[in-house]
Amino acid sequence: MKRAITAIVFILLTTTAFSDTLPRRAYLGVHLLQVCDSVATLHNLDKTTGIRVVQVVEESTAYAIGLKPHDIILKIDGTEVIGVNAFITDIARKSEGDKIVLEISRQGESITKQGVVTGFPGETSPHARVIYDQVPFEDGYARTIIHAPHSPGKHPVFFFIQGGNCASMDNLGDHHAYKKLLEGISERGYVVIKTEKAGIGDSRSSRNCSDIGFFDEVDLFSASYNALAKHDFIDLENVFIFGHSMGGVQAPLLDMEFSPRGIMVFGTVARPWFEYHIEITRKQRLMLGQDYLVNEDNHERSVRFFYRFMIEKETPEQLLQDPDMADYMRRHFGYTDGGFMHGRHYTFWQELQDTRLFRAWSEVEAYVLALHGEGEFVAMNPYEPQLIADIVNHYNPDKATFKTVPNVDHGFIYVNDLEHAISVRNNSRYQADNFHYGMVNLLVNWMNKHLKN
Repeated sequence: MKRAITAIVFILLTTTAFSDTLPRRAYLGVHLLQVCDSVATLHNLDKTTGIRVVQVVEESTAYAIGLKPHDIILKIDGTEVIGVNAFITDIARKSEGDKIVLEISRQGESITKQGVVTGFPGETSPHARVIYDQVPFEDGYARTIIHAPHSPGKHPVFFFIQGGNCASMDNLGDHHAYKKLLEGISERGYVVIKTEKAGIGDSRSSRNCSDIGFFDEVDLFSASYNALAKHDFIDLENVFIFGHSMGGVQAPLLDMEFSPRGIMVFGTVARPWFEYHIEITRKQRLMLGQDYLVNEDNHERSVRFFYRFMIEKETPEQLLQDPDMADYMRRHFGYTDGGFMHGRHYTFWQELQDTRLFRAWSEVEAYVLALHGEGEFVAMNPYEPQLIADIVNHYNPDKATFKTVPNVDHGFIYVNDLEHAISVRNNSRYQADNFHYGMVNLLVNWMNKHLKN
């Protein structure tokens, strides 16, 4: 049986302020399952299209229009529902206040349910007031979410740049490591800034996260950073950027109208992406127990693929003409039709190769903290953050610090060592219960040390 796909959130009590420009994204509020043969037979359906409602959450769109558990959703706005993912994509295009019409089957009877879309609940915090703002991006806007201390006056800032996927940063689940990290920073008196990527959450533009290139995304985070200047509760002399994973690549590349006090990066790289992938693909496969001779063969294919793709800039269409490269691209680099790889347009990865991170870090005048987790299985080479610190200190002496953090993996989870990190990398229960709270203390202590009085 396929697992349920959830569209619910956790609701707390506090004051949340919303902007007028960007309406809230749709809040459907259901657990869903793909219709299987047995469900189709039970409901007298002639095919296994449609999706089954498992649970309905109160105060959601589904609750308001009268959906019930065991309903089968057959159409949305007159269009046949093929599967769960496509349906979620259709819902994602809607905003609070839009109309919705669902054709359902309930105990074999065809019923139409319609109404107005309910908006996604806003974030809340016991430590701060939450402000939903926005910044212009291309032909639309990107959502920013600000947690600001209740106390008056100006406050130092923790500007967060997340990793490379296209997930929403809005209303993260209670067990999400990002939420625990950011709440810990907020509790210590810092303004915390999150930025939704293009087309994600409330963000609206003609292109979304999966479509845009690497440098477009840098422009989006640059716009969010520069917009800090409009808030009277922000101390512009004490803004600290934190980049996690891909965010650590993007952090030194921002086009900033005022200088940050510090830049912190964790789980990131400094060398070109071609070098990183060639090294990491071999190491990771061996550590996962791949046979040495199989590894040797796969690595030879990796070198040829990454060279053609990242150095020669061949397109997926060109690579697909070579059966060996087509197989590698689909099996090992997440290629899907339409030019997407690992959820991003292929140009994102080619532009990533074209970053000049040595130069970018050489021009950073802020204080820098480059961190490496001992349980790091993604950006596992400590040479990368050490290199960042060395570059900064060469061109701006005594400004950078490299530090190895014990007992932490790429996702801020407490682990015994690298082998333990590998063994629990897919254990969501372990990860939910073992956030490394020492990361909060480490970051706050470093920022406090470098605050400008």
